[in-house]
Amino acid sequence: MIKWLAIFILVWFIWLIREVFPPFIVGGIIAYLLLPFVSWVSSIFKIHAKVAVAIIYVGAFAGIIYLSNAFGGNIMDQASNLVTQRHEIMTNLLEQVSTSYNWQIDVEETATELVSDLESWFGKPGEIVHLGEILSKSLLSVLVCIVSSIYFIVDSERVGKFFLRFVPVESRETVVQLSGQMHIMLSKYIRGQIFLIILMSCVAYFFLHFVFHVKYALLLAIVSGVLEIIPVLGPLLAISMAVIVGVAQHGTQVALPIFLCYWLARLIEDYLVIPRFIGHVVELHPLAIIMAVLCGEVTAGALGMLIAIPVAAALKEILDFIYPPTDAPPREPTGAYKAMPDLKPDLKEVPPIISSDSPVSLEKDNSEKIDTEAGAVEKILRDGYFFLEPNAVPYILLN
Repeated sequence: MIKWLAIFILVWFIWLIREVFPPFIVGGIIAYLLLPFVSWVSSIFKIHAKVAVAIIYVGAFAGIIYLSNAFGGNIMDQASNLVTQRHEIMTNLLEQVSTSYNWQIDVEETATELVSDLESWFGKPGEIVHLGEILSKSLLSVLVCIVSSIYFIVDSERVGKFFLRFVPVESRETVVQLSGQMHIMLSKYIRGQIFLIILMSCVAYFFLHFVFHVKYALLLAIVSGVLEIIPVLGPLLAISMAVIVGVAQHGTQVALPIFLCYWLARLIEDYLVIPRFIGHVVELHPLAIIMAVLCGEVTAGALGMLIAIPVAAALKEILDFIYPPTDAPPREPTGAYKAMPDLKPDLKEVPPIISSDSPVSLEKDNSEKIDTEAGAVEKILRDGYFFLEPNAVPYILLN
C-alpha cells in the first residue's frame, strides 16, 4: 500500500512540474543525435570525449551561424510572405481551376472558407510552431537545452547506470540487452531520417526552383524534407502544398508535372535509396505505421505524428523480446550463468581451478584449444566456453 502511495505521489509531483521537462527532453534528443558523432571524433583523433564534445558544439554553432546568415533571412522572408499571402494564393488557385474547368463559383468567398478550414485543421500559423515558442520564449530554456545535452553526452554512461539502479537485480541484464537493441534500431532510424530530409529537400528545391520557377521554392523544399518524417501523410501534404503554390502562380498546367516529379522522387527513395543505404530499420507493417501516425496525431498533434514511428518501433522491440515471433530462431541468454539440469555449481569454484600458476586448457565448441592465464574467468564469462572440470560433469558458461 505504501509503495503504491509513493508512486502516486511521485506521478502527481511530476505532473505539477511538467512544464520544466521540455527543455531537458529536447536536450536529451540532441544528445542522442550527437552521441555517435562524439564517439566517432574521439576514436578517429584519439581525444577525450569532452574535447570531442567541445569541437562538435563549436562546429555546430559555427555552422548554424553561417547557415542563418546565408539562408535564414531568405527562409524567414518566404515564410512571412507565404503566411500573409495565403488568402491571395488560395484565390489565385481557385481562379486558375475555375477558368480551366468552367466552374461557376464565388472565388473570394470560397477562398475565405478554405483558408478558414485549413486553419481549423492545422492550426493558425502562430499555433503550428507552439513547441518552438515554448522552447524559445526565454533565454533560460535555450541554455537549459544546450547545457543538458552536453551533460547527457558526457555522462551518458552514468545516466544509464542511474536509471538501471531502479531495475530489479534479476532483470537488469534483460533490460540492458533490450535497451541495446532499441538503441541500435533508433540510432539507425534517426540517422536515416536525417539523410532522407536532406536528400528530399535538395531534390525538391532543384525541380521547384530550376524547373518550375516556383516562388517560395526554398521554403517548400525544406518543408517537403521535414514532412518525410511523417509516413504516408507527410509526403501527401508536401505534394499538395507544392501543387497548390505552383498552380496559383503558373496555372493548372504545372499541377501534373509537379505531382509526377514528387512521385518519381518518392519512388526512387522507396525502392532505391532506403533499401540500399538505410534498410527497413523499424520493420513495421504499413498498416501499423498508419495506425501509429493517427494515434500520435490524436494524442499529441503534430509532435505526436513525428515521434509515432520511433515509439511504435520501440514497443515492437519490447514485444519481440518478451514474446519472440514463432518463426524467430531461439534466443540464447547473454551474460548469464546457465548450468546443466539439476547441477548448480558455484562460480566461486572457478578461481582455484584457473589461476596464473596453473594454466588450464579450455575447449570452445570442442575444437579450439585456448591456454588461459590470470583473468581467464572474465574471458570465460564474456566469450562463453565449455569448461571441462576434472572428474565432474561438464557445465556451460554462456555469454
